[in-house]
Amino acid sequence: MFSRTASLYRNAYSGLSPSTWWLSLIMLVNRSGTMVLPFMSIYLTSPAMGYGIAEAGIVMGLFGLGAVAGGFFGGRITDKAGFYPVQVATLIGGGILFIILGQMKTYPLICLFSFLLSMVNEAFRPANATAVAAYSNEANRTRSYALNRLAINLGWAAGGAVGGLIASFDYHLLF
Repeated sequence: MFSRTASLYRNAYSGLSPSTWWLSLIMLVNRSGTMVLPFMSIYLTSPAMGYGIAEAGIVMGLFGLGAVAGGFFGGRITDKAGFYPVQVATLIGGGILFIILGQMKTYPLICLFSFLLSMVNEAFRPANATAVAAYSNEANRTRSYALNRLAINLGWAAGGAVGGLIASFDYHLLF
């Protein structure tokens, strides 16, 4: 059974360029880093932070608003600057913002940095999608995007699992 499934995946994604595989690996890492998101409400309502459900909901709403803004601005900036610098800048910026967000204790700063982090992280996606198009050809573009989407889903799954394990020790380690 496992060998048949592995064979199906191997056949589906064989022949893709090494760049497409690298872009998908980078997307996997990027999405794994969003492990903070599923635990943010629990973290904010924990006794250590002491915020209420409504306040946590507002932070999550700002995270979503930042994602929408990031997708828009990420696409605009990618059109002007190209996909490579946007991907590099957002990966570095997102890492730095995760660390900063973990240090925030006041509610306005948590709101601000949740929005900024989400905006920067989501600005990565249009640049990555543009790069997938650039490094694939017409014959394998759909499979290239499928591999990228698989990386997104695996990143969310792996990130959530690893995040749960990390959170069982200390929520601050998620950041």
